[in-house]
Amino acid sequence: MTDILTDEWLNDFFAVADVNNIIKRRESYCIEFKSVFDWQTESSRATYCKSLAAFANNNGGALFFGIENKPHKIIGVNNFEDIDDADITNYINEVFTPYIQFERRTFDHKGLTIGILYSAKSKTRPIICTKDTSKTNSSDIYFRYSAKTTKIKAGDLIKLIQDVKDEESNKWLKLLDNIGKIGIENTHLLNSQSGEIISDNNTFLLDEELLKQIKIIDRYSIQEDGQPAVKIIGYIPELARVIKKSTVLYEEDLYKEFLLNKQDFRAEELLRFACQRNTSSYPFYFLFKRMNFNLEQGKKFLENTKIAGAIRKSYIHRIENDVKQSKNKNKFSLGNLSKNGPSRTESLHFLQNKIPFEIGDEENAKRILESVFSLEKGQYDKEYVKLKQFEIFEKHYPFEKGNGNYLFRDSITYLDYIER
Repeated sequence: MTDILTDEWLNDFFAVADVNNIIKRRESYCIEFKSVFDWQTESSRATYCKSLAAFANNNGGALFFGIENKPHKIIGVNNFEDIDDADITNYINEVFTPYIQFERRTFDHKGLTIGILYSAKSKTRPIICTKDTSKTNSSDIYFRYSAKTTKIKAGDLIKLIQDVKDEESNKWLKLLDNIGKIGIENTHLLNSQSGEIISDNNTFLLDEELLKQIKIIDRYSIQEDGQPAVKIIGYIPELARVIKKSTVLYEEDLYKEFLLNKQDFRAEELLRFACQRNTSSYPFYFLFKRMNFNLEQGKKFLENTKIAGAIRKSYIHRIENDVKQSKNKNKFSLGNLSKNGPSRTESLHFLQNKIPFEIGDEENAKRILESVFSLEKGQYDKEYVKLKQFEIFEKHYPFEKGNGNYLFRDSITYLDYIER
């Protein structure tokens, strides 16, 4: 079972829900919210399966049923288990090929049932639509872009196919490399489906229950940190450790690390996370400070970080010449001739002089965020400004109207830039 379906992951994900059950999470490339579960309606089940296919063609993801849109309020569902897994499988197989590996479970949040449909990253990408429905077209390939499921773009399809080829090549290279280190005579094969271990000397069968306990390991296995593990005795010359899976991160975590000076995650993890997003407009200079890196050292770290895609290179370009952030200075007018100029001027005065004030509605919050772009380093208390940005986050994020989410992200990115 993938991390996204574990109680630990789900408890952490829904822990940010407030007293009104409004959850401070956004939909993303791996998360989509649905208020109801309506499998009986053809257009609904076609929509669900279209998203599952898009998740499978990207890095996997989940549909959460029982969460309203704008605001994301948890309302629960009561019919999620009325449909059998076989019915879901049959419908998916009618519309898509190859097979989409999915899992299903429920999660209880304060007495409310949340239904979860998860689609794993497919090992046989791309998943292709084979049947016209009210929401899909035959021969289309769907992909998850940020918080949207749509037909894949030509460039991303080329990249997807190349990624599949590279993954397969890397598996062979890693296998051959390990065989070279261990020696062919000491190499045995484990069929993880049947439990059969094949070698020149003997063939062994592992009990099915024991097979389920085997973790993904590098060269060997031993119990560490209280985790269940299998100790393999034979020609393997060393004892080994279980490899731990990476922590699942969200952009909200990055915001909180910056605004509250928290250190719940390693700076390296946060940097890698930022490099895997679909934009480089995130705060990251503060992570270099945490790692005791100057800009040149941070640049070398990113250059040596093996992450595919253009976003990592965009961060490197930002270090060399952060054109966008330099242009964002005084981005919004403070003049009386501008409709919102006086409101921004007042907000800027409060921020610069650390004057207490209340956060109003969304429009008021936007004026405060816009005033941040007129701040000059050394002319304000950065902790006070970050506190006010966090209050906006707590009260309004995700924003219901307009470009509030982008404005919020850009304002903290700009603050990180001028404090770099």
